[in-house]
Amino acid sequence: MSKTVLAKGIDVSNAGQGKIADWSKVAKNIDFAILKIGNGYQSEKNVADVQFNTNANACEKYGIPYGVYLYQYFTTTDKAREAAEFVIGLLKGKKPTYPVFLDIEEQKVANLGKAKILELSKTFCYYIEKAGYTYGTYCNTSWYNAYLTDKWYDNKVKWLAQYYDYVTYKGKYDIWQYSSKGKVPGINGNVDMNFCYMSFLKGDVDGDGKVTAADARKILRISASLEKASGQTAENADVNGDGTINAADAREALRKAAELE
Repeated sequence: MSKTVLAKGIDVSNAGQGKIADWSKVAKNIDFAILKIGNGYQSEKNVADVQFNTNANACEKYGIPYGVYLYQYFTTTDKAREAAEFVIGLLKGKKPTYPVFLDIEEQKVANLGKAKILELSKTFCYYIEKAGYTYGTYCNTSWYNAYLTDKWYDNKVKWLAQYYDYVTYKGKYDIWQYSSKGKVPGINGNVDMNFCYMSFLKGDVDGDGKVTAADARKILRISASLEKASGQTAENADVNGDGTINAADAREALRKAAELE
C-alpha cells in the first residue's frame, strides 16, 4: 500500500548537500528543510556546521518548516549527552518544527553493536525530548535492517535513506530521502530530496497535512479525555506549545483552520 506524501523537502549542509544561492527562491519550491547542525564527536570538540545559523535564519525568515540533524561520531553515553546538550545550545532562540535527527552511519559506531547503538540513541533522545524537541533517527536501509532493529525506533520518527525508485525497507518510516541529485531553484548543483509522510504541523491531529475544523473538534475531545493522543499527534494537539492540551488549543486550531493566523 502506497504512503501519502504530505510534504516534499530537502536536506542541506556545508559539506555538500545543497549550496544555497537564494533561499527566497528555494522557499517557493519546497515544503520543508532538514539542516545539518553539526558533528557530535568522541575525542574532539563538537563542531557546528558553518552554514547552520545562516540556513536556520533563512528558513525562519521565509517561513520554511525545518528540522536539524547531527552526524554521530560519539561512542559513549557521556558523549551522547554532551552532543545533545550541544545541539540544544545551538537551537536556543530558534523554532524548528521538524525533529532533531541523529545521523547514524559511521563504521566505528556500527562496530559497537546493536545494543550499544540503542543505548546511545536513547541517551541522546532523552535530553533532546527533555528540552522539548522531537527526536528522530536517520540512516539507510542496510543500517535499519542490520543495527536499528529494536521496536524502540518505531516509536520515534524514522528518516530513511534509499536512493531508488521505491522503498524496499519493510519497516516503519516517516521520511524518505529518495535522491541525492535533486534540482531546486535557488540551489547551485545537486541537493538531497525527501518525501515526508508524517505531519509536524501544529493543530493537525488527523495527519492529513492541514488544519481544519475537524482537527479543532478532535483536539477538544482529547482535552476532555474523550479521545487519547500520543506521540506526534499529542505534539500537534498542543497548538500553543504550553505543555498541555485544552480548549485553548482547540480555539487556536480553529483560528488556523479559518486562516486567521
